[in-house]
Amino acid sequence: MDTDKVIMELEFEKSNGNTSYLTHNFHSYPAKFIPQIPKSIIKALTKEEEIVLDPFCGCGTTLVEAKLLNRNAIGIDINPIATLVTRAKTTKLSQEEIQFTTTLLTNIEKDIGNYYNRRIAIDYKIPDFNNRDHWFQQNVLNELGIIKFHIDNLKNEKLKTYLYAVLSSIIVTVSNQESDTRFAAVDKRITNFRTFSEFSKKLKDMNTRMSEFSRVAPDSSVRVYNTDAQNMSFLKNNTVDLIVTSPPYANTYDYYLYHKFRMYWLGYDVRMVQASEIGSRNRYSSKREDISTFKENLLQCFREMRRVLKNNKYAVIVIGDSVISGKLIRTNELIQEIAAKNGFFFVREISYSLKENSKMFNPKFASSGKLEYIMFFKNRKEE
Repeated sequence: MDTDKVIMELEFEKSNGNTSYLTHNFHSYPAKFIPQIPKSIIKALTKEEEIVLDPFCGCGTTLVEAKLLNRNAIGIDINPIATLVTRAKTTKLSQEEIQFTTTLLTNIEKDIGNYYNRRIAIDYKIPDFNNRDHWFQQNVLNELGIIKFHIDNLKNEKLKTYLYAVLSSIIVTVSNQESDTRFAAVDKRITNFRTFSEFSKKLKDMNTRMSEFSRVAPDSSVRVYNTDAQNMSFLKNNTVDLIVTSPPYANTYDYYLYHKFRMYWLGYDVRMVQASEIGSRNRYSSKREDISTFKENLLQCFREMRRVLKNNKYAVIVIGDSVISGKLIRTNELIQEIAAKNGFFFVREISYSLKENSKMFNPKFASSGKLEYIMFFKNRKEE
C-alpha cells in the first residue's frame, strides 16, 4: 500500500532531528510543519519531475522539499509574506549574485553611518502607518528605511526578493513587538547600528544556506501565487500529481496580525489579508463566527483541489483540532466530511497529541486534548 511507504519514510526521516537545514531556516513562520513530513510523502507518492501542489504553502516547506527531490512545485498563499519567503527559499542564486550582497552591505553601512553623522545624501522613505512610532524607535525606522532604499534600487528581481525576505525576517526583532507569537509592545532599547547588525548577520547566514541550496537543488520549476486557494483558475484540470498541505487551524492564529509590520514595510495590503484569511482568530474569537464559515471556505478549496488533481492521486492534509466558542472541534471528522462531498476517498490517517508532537511553536494552542492529523485521501473521478 502506498501510504505504508509514507509511514516508513516518515519514521526514517524523523530519526534525523534537524528541521532547519538549507533554506528552511530563512524566516520564522508560525505553525510550520517539520520538513520531514512533506519529504516523506513526496518521496513515497511521486516520481521525479511530477507536480506537487501546496495550496496553503505558508513559508514554503513543501516546495523546498519538492525542489530538493526534483519535483516541480506549485505554492499558493493569501499572505504576501508567505509567498515572498517561499520564493526566496526556492529560487537558486549564482555565486556572483550572492557575492554581490557583500558589496551591498558595505554601501548600506556607509549610508547608515552618514545618517548618524548627519551627512545623509539619499532620499529614503519610511512608511506611514497607525502607531508607527509606538512600535518602532526612530533610529530603527531610519536604518530600516536606508536598507530598504538600497534593495528597492536593485534591478535583479531574484536578488530583490531574496533581500526583501532578509529584511522581513528582522523587522519583528528590531520593532517593539514582543515576539512573532505575542503582539504586545515592549521597550527593547535598540541601539544605533543594531538594526543593520541584525540584517547583516541574517544575510550572512542566509548566504551560506543559499550557496549550499543552489549547489544541491535540481533545476525543477517552482511557481508561487499570492492568491486565495478557493480559486485556482490559473491551474488546468487534472495536472497535479500530489497535494501536500496544511490548512490553517480554525481559531488558532492570526497570520496577518503577527506579520502586519512586515507587510507595512514591504508595501502589502494588511486589510485585504485580514479579510481573506481562512480560519483566523479574528473571525472566530473577535467576530464570533461559527464553524460553518470555516467549512464553507474549505469546501471550496477542496473543490478546486479535486479539479486540478489527477485521478487516483493523493491529497495529504496535515491539520489539528480547534476550539470554537469553548467547543472542541475534531477537525479530522470535519475534513473527512468536506473531502467526501468533493469526491475524495478517505484512505487513512495518523494522529498524535498536539501537546507532545506538534508542528505549532506556541504551546498555549496545544491543550484541551487536541490532536493533530496526517490524513490521506485519493481522488476518485468518474471515468
